Amino acid sequence: MRRVRCKLVLNRETCDIEDDEGCGIDMSANDVDLLGAWVNQNDSVLWVDAQADGRFSGRFVSKKGRAAKGLTYSVHGSVNGELVSFAVNFRGDGDNLSAITSFSGRFERGANGIDRVHTIWTLARQYEDPSRSKPTHVWNTFITNADVFERREMPVD
Repeated sequence: MRRVRCKLVLNRETCDIEDDEGCGIDMSANDVDLLGAWVNQNDSVLWVDAQADGRFSGRFVSKKGRAAKGLTYSVHGSVNGELVSFAVNFRGDGDNLSAITSFSGRFERGANGIDRVHTIWTLARQYEDPSRSKPTHVWNTFITNADVFERREMPVD
């Protein structure tokens, strides 16, 4: 039997592990807990309502954007250790903005104890005008930028 020595790093804590299975660690037990409210620099809110087995779901309330501002949209995502990805489909009750934004990021607990998720996002949109009458061309379908979400204590709405 081969013995393997591995190093596991989570939230900047390092531990050595000796394992007969080649470090076959169930990482879902070490996924960062995302439950609760996360607010970005534009005051948009990501609510993570449920998280299990490397997946999560919740709601996104945008404070920016022509038609999305103040409305709630569903979110589905994945978590793998400190890595996070999620998508917001801007199709709500009775309104379809014909847009989807995907976020990829990494969790960080700052020296001040504040939890953050640093993300890069790409918005794919079918129309370039608020009335959704002017379709985008393939070359101007995408908008990319970055957001930082901070965990906040907020009443559940």
